[in-house]
Amino acid sequence: MSNSNALPVLRTPDLPTAYRAVKRLLNLAIPMDSFNVSAETEALTLEEVQRMAAAFPTATIAPADPYRPESNDDVRRMVVAGDPNVAALLPVSLILERLPVGSIEESFFGVVGSGPGSIDWDCFSWPAVPELGLAVRNKDAYVQIALNSRDVFRDVPAEDHTVFVHFRQGDVERAEWLARQAGLQPVGPVEWGW
Repeated sequence: MSNSNALPVLRTPDLPTAYRAVKRLLNLAIPMDSFNVSAETEALTLEEVQRMAAAFPTATIAPADPYRPESNDDVRRMVVAGDPNVAALLPVSLILERLPVGSIEESFFGVVGSGPGSIDWDCFSWPAVPELGLAVRNKDAYVQIALNSRDVFRDVPAEDHTVFVHFRQGDVERAEWLARQAGLQPVGPVEWGW
């Protein structure tokens, strides 16, 4: 088992700009049978979590604090009812896992607030790059937007969003090549990925 490396290739306060960059990167990818998108974000206010619950009625909505006793169903009921006790649970996380590419992106971007989050695409291969001596690679191939954050794990808050190309350790030339093909360039050092 290994962890990916991640190269930041764009920082922007504009989520549609970040998503267009991701689409250009994904146009280079070779999809597998289950090309997926997953997303998670934190709601910092009752209004944000209500917007999220309305947009994604079957998504997991849970306190960001894993030690809270409330279940997903409890939190959802409280949110939908407008229960003021939701304030004690904030921040609350919206979690969407392994869905078909194209099925959630626009709606998800519409409910993202000011809390940290991430949306990532996987189950594809990066193409071969013969001029660099690189074969097709599916191991550790991901694209990610870190929302309101400057790092992969969303530990560095920001007022902008960062697009990352994830790749197999040692394949930094591939990540740089992918960025160039998508009209992007590195905006920071390589980070440890997932």
